[in-house]
Amino acid sequence: MSGPRGLRIVTELPAYHAAAAQLPVTAVPLDPAGSAQVRGALVVVPGVGPWWRGILAARDAGAAAAIVADPVTVPPEAVDALDMPPDIPVIVERPRLRPDVAADALSGREDGPTLISIEAAAASAGFEAVLRDAVGWARTLAGAPDVPPALRSAAATPHGRMALLDAGLPGGAVPVSVLAAVLQGKRCGGLVRVLALGTVRTEVTIDQPAGLARVQRSTADGGLVAPARFEASARLALRRAAAACADSREVSDLRELLLDAAVVSAMSSA
Repeated sequence: MSGPRGLRIVTELPAYHAAAAQLPVTAVPLDPAGSAQVRGALVVVPGVGPWWRGILAARDAGAAAAIVADPVTVPPEAVDALDMPPDIPVIVERPRLRPDVAADALSGREDGPTLISIEAAAASAGFEAVLRDAVGWARTLAGAPDVPPALRSAAATPHGRMALLDAGLPGGAVPVSVLAAVLQGKRCGGLVRVLALGTVRTEVTIDQPAGLARVQRSTADGGLVAPARFEASARLALRRAAAACADSREVSDLRELLLDAAVVSAMSSA
């Protein structure tokens, strides 16, 4: 199991207490009790409210790393506050854009897709976060994770969003269609379905209410369904944070979140 032995976790979120209990060698959960405990610890910041202030406060208190748990919104204040990235690893838990599922989706592709189609749906309270993750899938599958998709056209209504994007590097951009619907009621989680076409057909289905994350690949030789991922999103985030602390590796989660948020903002104001 990667990560430093006994990494202290400061969190109030039950999902992270449960995840830490499943990583007894790597993680030791604590209750937050001031900066003395935060120093040298991994701080989990809830993704509701001004979560960016929680990151900066953890950094200022001497935290070793931070996790943002499924940020709901990324307003202009967050972008301004994080203009200079914190000098600690920041893992962003995005349950609908998990790194392990993304790796499964990219596996077996020898060339990039020629077309990407994305459908998404969520209740209004979580719609922005689901749409951000959908845009992140376009960026990921186009093979240019550091390049935000360019907005070609968009239409925004109270009931959803439609957009046409160009994802990938200039000169080799992939057209991406996005259709996202706002669901009625107060359902938790969201739905994302991604279809990348080319010599390999890759279909990704994320159904949070059903607990489903499925990757299917099809070629001229047949089809393959990737093994199911049963690890909880919070546990995966803890393992990634522990690895980042142990290896002093650079983490691009926060930068990628801001890239996707900028595209969603442009889609919503079109």
